[in-house]
Amino acid sequence: MFNRSRGFEIDCDAPPYSIVQGCRLLGLQDPEDVRWSRLSHHCREQQGRRTLLDPRTWKSLLGSGEPVRATCCCGQRLPMIERCTFTLLSGKERHYFLGQCERCRTIFWEEASATAHATGK
Repeated sequence: MFNRSRGFEIDCDAPPYSIVQGCRLLGLQDPEDVRWSRLSHHCREQQGRRTLLDPRTWKSLLGSGEPVRATCCCGQRLPMIERCTFTLLSGKERHYFLGQCERCRTIFWEEASATAHATGK
């Protein structure tokens, strides 16, 4: 039975809606209707899923074979990520890294200013 007294939590992994809407002008397909995934969260989750039983882990540790490549949740390689600048009505600029999976259309993003602070640039 559903308990109405308990709320539920919504975890939205997308940038502000004005940025989502602006992505249509950049050529991203259906930005309001697809999955959004922050790159830093996605890569952290992928690293956590690899275990010592995964042959790619051993190949990576031993330096043989190709390095492990990040993939989308659908298994496709991550899309090319491009830096985009949005100018808000206030005149302020916001910089984002954006890319969309060709297969499932998930949009990967990261705020460029947050990345610059994290890397010290």
